[in-house]
Amino acid sequence: MLRPASTRWFEVLCPRSEGVHTLAELAATGAVEVEIRERAQTHCPVAELAAGLAEYNELAGLYQRYWARGVLRRQPMVESPAVAMERGLARIRAWRRDADPLIGTLQACEEELVKLRWLGQILARVAESGLDFALVTETGPVLGTFCAILPGDVDLKLPDWVIPRSVPWEGERCYMILGPADRLDLVKHQVKALKGRVIERPPWLKGGAREAVTRIAARRSFLSTRVVHLYGELDSLFEDYELGDVLGELGWFSWFAAHVGALEAASDHLVWITGWTDDLSGASLRDALDRARTRALVHLTRPPPGVRPPQVLDNPAWLRPFEPFVRAFGVPGGDEADPTPVLAVVVPLLFGYMFGDLGQGLVLLALGWHLHRRYPEAAILLPAGVSAMVFGLLFGSLFGREDLIPALWVHPLVHPLPVLIVPLIFAVGLLSLGQLLSGLGALWRGDLSRWLLMDLGFLVLYLGLIARIAGGPGFTWLPLLGAGWYLVGSVVVHRKMLGAMAALGHLVEGAMQILVNTLSFARVGAFALAHASLSAAVVTMADAAPLWAGVLIMVLGNLLIIVLEGLVVSIQTTRLVLFEFFNRFLRGSGRVFRPLKAPPELAAVG
Repeated sequence: MLRPASTRWFEVLCPRSEGVHTLAELAATGAVEVEIRERAQTHCPVAELAAGLAEYNELAGLYQRYWARGVLRRQPMVESPAVAMERGLARIRAWRRDADPLIGTLQACEEELVKLRWLGQILARVAESGLDFALVTETGPVLGTFCAILPGDVDLKLPDWVIPRSVPWEGERCYMILGPADRLDLVKHQVKALKGRVIERPPWLKGGAREAVTRIAARRSFLSTRVVHLYGELDSLFEDYELGDVLGELGWFSWFAAHVGALEAASDHLVWITGWTDDLSGASLRDALDRARTRALVHLTRPPPGVRPPQVLDNPAWLRPFEPFVRAFGVPGGDEADPTPVLAVVVPLLFGYMFGDLGQGLVLLALGWHLHRRYPEAAILLPAGVSAMVFGLLFGSLFGREDLIPALWVHPLVHPLPVLIVPLIFAVGLLSLGQLLSGLGALWRGDLSRWLLMDLGFLVLYLGLIARIAGGPGFTWLPLLGAGWYLVGSVVVHRKMLGAMAALGHLVEGAMQILVNTLSFARVGAFALAHASLSAAVVTMADAAPLWAGVLIMVLGNLLIIVLEGLVVSIQTTRLVLFEFFNRFLRGSGRVFRPLKAPPELAAVG
């Protein structure tokens, strides 16, 4: 787990006619990144599909909302992409001749439904006013009316020859407008230019406002039923023309053109699909091709010379919530340690120490349990909540109160010094571990001797300085030993005195930096004290208030602490991990694995 895994090079040989189909099946696993070998001859099926793809994309823009109701099916590829493209377009054209009249009627019904919904809402408001809507419906032929709904920030400046009536409307402005029928088109254009909506009164709408609302409801009921029937007829046409078969093929062609474009040519009849996979055994790739019944051969082999494989973090599921910390710094190279297992201990400890409260930790635990299935990233709240509960027991804090449970260790505000010192001791251990992980990386890249000669001496210097500060003059020899070790080692490594002189400057700089890094962990204790202080302030206000107000203050105060302190503590934990711990050993030099985007999902046939 401490070493990132290198993706494996895969090669798939298949007929040219099945190249797009086979690649789509592989991409559907989410486990492949395509890379064509250098100086390889390529086969570009997109070139002969360009005209067909342009027509398909235009048709998809017009009809996608209707096609999305059907099921796209996966079909074996038994003909060339060009033939499949022409066959698919021919079937869509035939379907379009029968579908267009239905779609025209359907769109008219849907548009009328929307306008009637708006008009019904307007009339419902008019019915409560003194306006006699029956007089409005009797206008004509000289006078005409319409309704307009405009954005709330628009100032509609109407000409003097119209009479507007404002109608109450939430977030927007609504008007009923009366004016000369032969000149109202000018006002309608003005409304549309301001991104407003024009709502005409249908000729059949007569009578008062209440009667009109009833008529609108009846008409909308009829139109809703008609829309359902029209969609049913379109669905039947979709199946009659077996559109799901050809749309699946054309959708994959469009996906291939957008995300791949070309494959490596193996011969006049075969193509290679090559690249990287994080399926290290190749089992999921083989299973996908077997299920699709493709005539393809897949095997995992050595990558071409000079090609650098992408790296992936190879951790069990319970460690993956901590991987974003590592990815924020970059993917570790093959010769770098993956600190994810260490973070599974360090991150909860840091968070819990700064957020130590039994009750508030229980809230975080419950929140993480509720969210982690829908949002996997929220799983990190589970160990964070448990850690906060443990430190809550150690600090004797339950929802900010320190008088309900005994402290198994100390109350932070009563004994602040130990609370500040313990994170510094933790920092020494963590930063020393970082130096050892740097040595592990040196071992993997064959540079262990240099680490033993120089970096191990630096680690002795660091521990010696800490021992000298904490233990007094009796430990003076230890940092001197470390410094001498480092300088002698640098002479051996560089084989000249000038390198040793430069190493002296690096030694001083590195020693100052790691001591500053150590002091940075004092903020862990400081935030633990700040959390206790804020909790104490909430408790003090609650105790001084009447019972009902005190309960309210405790509830709202704890919610504020959970949100505010939770955010601050999360930021500080991330900062300490990324900038103090990772800097010891992690460079993030690995190549990121970028799996090919999955094609449109198709249903299996039979």
